[in-house]
Amino acid sequence: MTVLNATLPTPRALPSLAQLTPLQRVYFGYLADYAGETLKVYELHLQRYLTWCEQLTLDPLTLDRTYVALYVRHLVDSGLRGSSVNTAMTPVKGMYRWALLEGFIDRDPVAHVRLPRSEYRQKYPLDREELRRIRAAAKAMGGRHWALGELLIVHALRISEACSLRIEDYQDTQRGHRVMNLRRKGGKRSTIPLPIAVIMALDDAAGDRTSGPVVARADGGELSRSGGAGLVRTIVRHAGISRPVNPHLLRSSSITVLLDSGGDIREAQRLADHEDPRTTSRHYDLGKRNHDTHPVHIASARLTV
Repeated sequence: MTVLNATLPTPRALPSLAQLTPLQRVYFGYLADYAGETLKVYELHLQRYLTWCEQLTLDPLTLDRTYVALYVRHLVDSGLRGSSVNTAMTPVKGMYRWALLEGFIDRDPVAHVRLPRSEYRQKYPLDREELRRIRAAAKAMGGRHWALGELLIVHALRISEACSLRIEDYQDTQRGHRVMNLRRKGGKRSTIPLPIAVIMALDDAAGDRTSGPVVARADGGELSRSGGAGLVRTIVRHAGISRPVNPHLLRSSSITVLLDSGGDIREAQRLADHEDPRTTSRHYDLGKRNHDTHPVHIASARLTV
């Protein structure tokens, strides 16, 4: 029943699908819809779940809700927070939904399993002045530091998106605007206009090169996410900011500052590249404006003697 050592057939070898077990077909069929970092994360969580099933000699396609609930309890007991358990269960739920739709199972054992409540802690984003300091420090350093700072702060990109941007991807012009054709999370593509300041930073990082990653390693290859995080730490140190700052904090702070400055949730959703505006509101609408407009101020004013 294991898929742990199975290899997905290439499109030219489709007849070999008949040699796969039902579980392997479900596993590969579900993951075939994903790419990039999403695929890597989903593979990781599914492998953990299937390994757990294999250790208990359980067939994932025949077990019932009880076993899935016990797996959730296993994740909780291993020390994962509620939000991490929910993240780990996302591809498990997706795999079973796929199997049900394709007729590999006659009921979904995860459909009514109760997952732990996710408690998202209050985030403390960088304020506008801190972002300006970091942006200025990146510009002073020039090259890939400048380009990365602009992509993370101005465009609020994910670090994987910023590191994957290539010189060839920002050479087009549409409706009078220089644009970048960006590979986003999940493998989708989007076209985004570039402000002049960002173009200057990207050109500075590209130098005389006409192809390859904009934010490149010393050998010209694509920078990893950890490598990008290292560049961010260097920029923050030059900016004189002592608090820990990672690429995601720059992204979330930019989105929060937009909302805090009067931008609406639709604008923030476009900047964040979220499919659902509720994701933007839940995770990033955490700035000072929330405190300014909290109904407690109205209640206090009306009830003050």
